[in-house]
Amino acid sequence: MKTSERRDERRVVRARYTVAWSGPGGQALSAEVTAIDVSNTGMRIDCPQAIPQGATIFVQAKDSAFAGNGIVRHCTSFGERYRIGLEFCEDAKQCGAPAGEMDWYDVLQISRQADSDTIQRVYRIMAARFHPDNPETGDIETFLLLTNAYEVLADPDKRAAYDAARAGQNTGPDPIFEMRDFVDGVRGERNRRLGVLSLLYNQRRMDPEHPGISLLELEKRMAFPREYLVFSVWYLRSKQYVTVADNSDLALTAEGADWVEENTSDSEILSKLISGGAWTSPVRPRPDEAKKRQAQVAAEMLRIEAPTMTV
Repeated sequence: MKTSERRDERRVVRARYTVAWSGPGGQALSAEVTAIDVSNTGMRIDCPQAIPQGATIFVQAKDSAFAGNGIVRHCTSFGERYRIGLEFCEDAKQCGAPAGEMDWYDVLQISRQADSDTIQRVYRIMAARFHPDNPETGDIETFLLLTNAYEVLADPDKRAAYDAARAGQNTGPDPIFEMRDFVDGVRGERNRRLGVLSLLYNQRRMDPEHPGISLLELEKRMAFPREYLVFSVWYLRSKQYVTVADNSDLALTAEGADWVEENTSDSEILSKLISGGAWTSPVRPRPDEAKKRQAQVAAEMLRIEAPTMTV
């Protein structure tokens, strides 16, 4: 880390994180830590055990969508604990969730109506697949996300509090629909169709027993009046991508699902719409995006109001 970077403005925080790294024999190690302060290029943490200098560790916030990698630059004993300085790696990133509370249902990819047995069964299967000890599909970052989701949703009290908080957050429209790309002319009309398809796709995928969304709910989620959506719905029904149930709810058809999956990789807007409300496996950014991603991570870390000090 350059000397100028070490003197970045730091802010004091008292947030909880989970960190994970590989031990000497390649075994997966993890610990619960507390952040001390954070800057644009790194952070200091209070950890119950020593982590070797130069080790690369994965950091996952307990109460937000922040996730990123860091390199241990120093590790100093402090009583029975350790003070550790981390420098953010260039591949530090946001997981595929908006800033704020992670959607734990999307992490486990289960319905919000899932019972406790379903939550436990899905977690066991997915945790076994992504456990770091699995030589073929192990992924420590994904494993930590799954574990955090299970800790919240498997506890009735934590789940009730989480659902209540999410209900309060979801009263407004999805932020992506506030972009001009969904308003202007023919391009706006095309993108509104993509918006309808993506919402219906995610609804059917996450809750197949209740795949429908009413036109009124689409109005609220997309922040468009009915008049803006009538043409979009007519087009999608004519293409047989969408069907209307007896209760007038709209639902995605198999043809619609095929179209979405075939075109997601070719459409930036559609890709954002599909992943905007759902967790996806972390993707390493391209080198030309690294600095932008690092700035995004720093912004998320610094979103907590705190006293400022210069180091």
